[in-house]
Amino acid sequence: MLAVVALLAAVTLVVRSQTTSAVPSAPPPSSQGTGPEASQVRLPTASELETAKLFASKRAGRVSFAVVDTSGALACYRCRVSYHSASVIKAMLLVSYLNHLSRGGDALPADHQAYLDAMIHVSDNDAATAIFAHVGNEGLSELAAEARMTGFRVSGSWGSARITAADQARFFAALDELTAPQHRIYVRDLLSSISQEQSWGIPEVSRPEWETFFKGGWLTTKRGSLVHQVARLEKDGSALAIAILTDANPSDRYGRETIRGIAARLLDR
Repeated sequence: MLAVVALLAAVTLVVRSQTTSAVPSAPPPSSQGTGPEASQVRLPTASELETAKLFASKRAGRVSFAVVDTSGALACYRCRVSYHSASVIKAMLLVSYLNHLSRGGDALPADHQAYLDAMIHVSDNDAATAIFAHVGNEGLSELAAEARMTGFRVSGSWGSARITAADQARFFAALDELTAPQHRIYVRDLLSSISQEQSWGIPEVSRPEWETFFKGGWLTTKRGSLVHQVARLEKDGSALAIAILTDANPSDRYGRETIRGIAARLLDR
């Protein structure tokens, strides 16, 4: 009898440990982690996730992160807290605008390509405003719905957007599937060639081992410095997505160090 009770307790403990570390992600169908060369080991590991959570919990300010791992599961730390999007939203603007062109069967005008290049490569705000004029609340909201975001909000301008780490990790995990096929190479080229001055945080840690597609955002809020970064990482047929959102940092540099520290622990670097 005692042996049966002990066995039941052990099974309960295993089930509980599995449900608290990661939950299934819910993006549109994705090729993530399904290629013939995809790693059989889930990355990041449970240990790496716990180390990242511990580091995040000790940082000043507000910190959230989410990871869609190489198996397609979502694991996170305070990942449904809402933040001002800052320039992270520009990746959604890029995809939404190109999908709009695709639905209309239109070619990408040269002047609009210049806007997109500037908006992503150097995070130009005027370029983002010009693109938002064609996308609007409706275009961004449609993309958010397609990506199955639950915490996305926008009202009247790209700068008003509110995001969560969980939603942004799902978006970058399904980036290819959410982008019109004829524009996927262009989107990947832009998000992997952001200026060196803005390639802090995750890409500092992930490169050159992982091919890295990312977008950052930063601004000053009433709480202090807000600093975000979201990325999709690929290698050897596997992919994972990381979203790290922070606010109330004592400085911009401190926020970047928080992002780099979380990424380093998730990637065991």
